[in-house]
Amino acid sequence: MAKLTVYLVDWTSDKMPLFAEGVARASAKLGVTPLSPLTGVGVAALAEPDLLVEIEATAVID
Repeated sequence: MAKLTVYLVDWTSDKMPLFAEGVARASAKLGVTPLSPLTGVGVAALAEPDLLVEIEATAVID
């Protein structure tokens, strides 16, 4: 099980289809099915000025 939090620079609700497309492409490439919880958080900026997306993952391994 994993929980993902995705921080997105300059996020607006009209970008939701792009976010969903990116999640689908990454999931297909990794051969996984995205499950909840998956949270998107809009931010003004990240630690590095060139970054647009940051992903935080917490996983539980049995």
